[in-house]
Amino acid sequence: MDKKRKKTWKFILWNTLCVIIVSCILNAVIWILFHGIPLIGLPEKENVKSVTIIYNETEKREITDTETIEILVKSANLLNYQLWGQTQGSPIIDMIYHLEDGEDIKISANSTTMWWHGKSHVIKETGTFVNIIQGLFF
Repeated sequence: MDKKRKKTWKFILWNTLCVIIVSCILNAVIWILFHGIPLIGLPEKENVKSVTIIYNETEKREITDTETIEILVKSANLLNYQLWGQTQGSPIIDMIYHLEDGEDIKISANSTTMWWHGKSHVIKETGTFVNIIQGLFF
């Protein structure tokens, strides 16, 4: 292959790579704008031994059924958050995942705000998580 052809292929490959990278970044940004930032570090359903749900700091449910635990693990995916907005209020629901290794993971939420790893974030889909947990368990 002569040098001119080699340069042309190199140019085409680099341009294609740049277009793919820009497309991926743009796609990720648009997805986050529409759906919010997903929680990272949620437990896998196989690693959860039980879940404690506390409603208004007064009512408490201990869940050990594997099918219900699966629902509760999946329900935490409704807590995608956004980077902007004003956090407000105090938690209505506390969910504590008790893992097989003895560790506990806690998520707290009200209809507009959720608390994760000690930080408060504005929920993208307000009210959905709290309404589902209230409807299913209280």
